[in-house]
Amino acid sequence: MSNDQIMPSGYRKLLAEIVGLYDSARRTLVHAHWEIGKRIVRIEQDGAARAAYGAGLLVRLSEDLTRERGVGFSPSSIKRFRQFYLLHPKGAPAHLLTWAHHAELLTVRDRKTRLLLEKRADEQGMTRDELRKLIRERRGIGKGDRGEVADGTPLVPKKGPLGLYQIRSGADIGWPRSGVLVFDHGFRFYDALDDTQAQGLAAGDFVEERDGKLVKADQAKRPGYTYTAYLQEVIDGDTLRVALDAGLGGIARQKLRLRGIDCPEIDTPEGKAAKVFVETVLEEISSMTVYTSRNATHDRYEADVFFNDQDGREVFLNGLLLDTRHAVRMKR
Repeated sequence: MSNDQIMPSGYRKLLAEIVGLYDSARRTLVHAHWEIGKRIVRIEQDGAARAAYGAGLLVRLSEDLTRERGVGFSPSSIKRFRQFYLLHPKGAPAHLLTWAHHAELLTVRDRKTRLLLEKRADEQGMTRDELRKLIRERRGIGKGDRGEVADGTPLVPKKGPLGLYQIRSGADIGWPRSGVLVFDHGFRFYDALDDTQAQGLAAGDFVEERDGKLVKADQAKRPGYTYTAYLQEVIDGDTLRVALDAGLGGIARQKLRLRGIDCPEIDTPEGKAAKVFVETVLEEISSMTVYTSRNATHDRYEADVFFNDQDGREVFLNGLLLDTRHAVRMKR
């Protein structure tokens, strides 16, 4: 006798109702994102509206929606809503795939392949991670044979100067006090400057922090968003959680994906081995140097990570994982 046969009828009814509510909420979110995309496209297609809002429509929407409703409306998210509508102009798909599934499917350019993957994910009840793995395998970014490199080009490390930042205006970041000068730490993290700190500075200036004061830097130098970082957690082989010295007393706690590489999923033996390898390598490291860049496609920060070994030699962690075959090179 199955478990559902021995359940009280009241409990079976409760379970069915909760499942129905949950599935309805998932469909509602997918439909809402489709509707947002539809409205954006219609505004873009309207000549008068296009002239009024210009090319900055998506960025402005992102800033205003984030201010009104919080997270979930980054520029890349807004672009995905628009793309979702353009790929499904007749209506949002009726199946039970979540928005997370659709966000993965948006990365598949070939329509026939995308529809095939969508159908398979729906029929087999795949999780988002299972679908992501399948998409990667279709692209040749397989997890099984670590000798199959997805991209043969070398991974060239990136690093900018430490302690170099930029001054922006309140208007640049959508702040109500448009004339105030702000210190851009990176990671959409800003500090409004008081009159003393702002003295002699203007929006667009590059600055260095010296003895707790901001000093105008050579304009030929550009901020590289490079920080001293302190490891908090190795999430998996290619993902770290760190605390960064973000300048002017700011501390940014960030989850960073290592740029340009892909380690096996954490639920595989290879993935567990990659995580242990990184934990072992960084175990005695007091601090790291981290160059960060934002991946607009996945709306996340990616990092080139450097540390000094016991002999004082600088080691590029991303490259080390490739050299030791704990990771493959991501296809660009």
